[in-house]
Amino acid sequence: MAITEARTMKVLELGLGSLTALALGVCMTGCGPSGSAEQTPVGESRAALSPAVATFPSTYVRQWMTDVAFSVKYDSISPQVAVRSYVYAAIAAYEATVHGIPGNVSLVGQLNGLSSLPLPDPNATYDWPTVLAATEGRVVPATYVYPNTLFFEYTTRTHISLESLEGIQVSLRENAGIPQSVIDDSVKYGHALGDAIAAWANEDGYAESRYEGYVPPSGDPSNWVATGYVDALSSRPVEPHFGDLRTLVLASADDCLATPPPPFSTDPASAFYAEANNVYQTDLTLTKEQREIALFWADSPGTETPPGHWLKITNDLIRPLTLAEAVQAYVPVMVSMFDGIVATWHSKYHYDLLRPETYIHRYINSQWIPLLPTPQFPTYTSGHAGFSGAAAAALTSVFGNIPFTDKTKVRGGFEPRTYPSFMAGAEEAGLSRIFGGIHYMMDNVNGRAVGVCAANAFSSHVVLHP
Repeated sequence: MAITEARTMKVLELGLGSLTALALGVCMTGCGPSGSAEQTPVGESRAALSPAVATFPSTYVRQWMTDVAFSVKYDSISPQVAVRSYVYAAIAAYEATVHGIPGNVSLVGQLNGLSSLPLPDPNATYDWPTVLAATEGRVVPATYVYPNTLFFEYTTRTHISLESLEGIQVSLRENAGIPQSVIDDSVKYGHALGDAIAAWANEDGYAESRYEGYVPPSGDPSNWVATGYVDALSSRPVEPHFGDLRTLVLASADDCLATPPPPFSTDPASAFYAEANNVYQTDLTLTKEQREIALFWADSPGTETPPGHWLKITNDLIRPLTLAEAVQAYVPVMVSMFDGIVATWHSKYHYDLLRPETYIHRYINSQWIPLLPTPQFPTYTSGHAGFSGAAAAALTSVFGNIPFTDKTKVRGGFEPRTYPSFMAGAEEAGLSRIFGGIHYMMDNVNGRAVGVCAANAFSSHVVLHP
């Protein structure tokens, strides 16, 4: 059963439990037989009482997710790196509160490489919003990838914001009358937990891959080449090794590798030529509505990026929910998008296919200019479609197959857009890239399948509430 739009029933699949007070589990996380991930559900063994996570509003975690999203926007972080920050913040929020959600279990043993985490002291009482703040205060600054700057410390508008939210939230809990001993224990546990999560997160391979050398393949007419105003002979594509990062649920990115595109051909009767010509002809007859869709979903640098767009949709959905409901909603959405984009980037550099702009310039119309600037990496498959397919499938698993209204761009001058389902929104997001002239239809359709594949893997392998 899923969350209904009107929230007339509890989220049984998410296992939110009751609102009664609860105690802390004493079994070590991951202490099943022979080092297995078997866990005792929270609530079955307790020595101290702490107010349940479900008694608090979602505000505490929304503030962190929003802060990270704004940081991505103001620092012009790339979509792949953005979702890396989003997912570790979401995991941190869940692990910081899971021992206050009756019946739920940790992600230890369920995510790749996450073999153990510190556990709460069974003799202590905790304030879960404070634990969350302290955990995020260690994880978010440690995993957020700041832009390259000559002088690192406090050279972006976001650095102070990411470093200060912990103290702000803890002070609010102190002002709410939480005893200092509870605050101190909560901060101590949150810091230990956050340090452990950050250490695990930063073993995903990104630090090593960020500056790893890459020489694009060449010599075949199907190979990707840089487009637009960059030096096509020397340009480095964006994040060429992101597809090599450690996945979270997938055994490897190959588990969701995109199906092969049709054989490259310049024959006007070929399937490949038809793909490119479809982009070209669509642009020639672009309607006002199609142009609006392309711009609505553009999510270019200087925004929260495509995964941030879906994060903001999630934020709107969880706004009226409890903290317990919220942390359980963020995890499947963010983990699915992360694994989906690792698989998408693996597919991009596996197939190394040229963009529509390059093909059209060479074989159809050398003067053609797409509506949107062409991104600097291979075309197949679409990152927008991958993010959107993963998010839509995950949101459907959490909230059900319900209509929703996307109000994320209202401040940017766009009207809200309403969809009959999350997947309908994902389909439009993918189509927006064809309308923008920067992807083939095959990039969209098969890219969305990659994202759905990652979301299905999460649903099949990860259990939050046994």
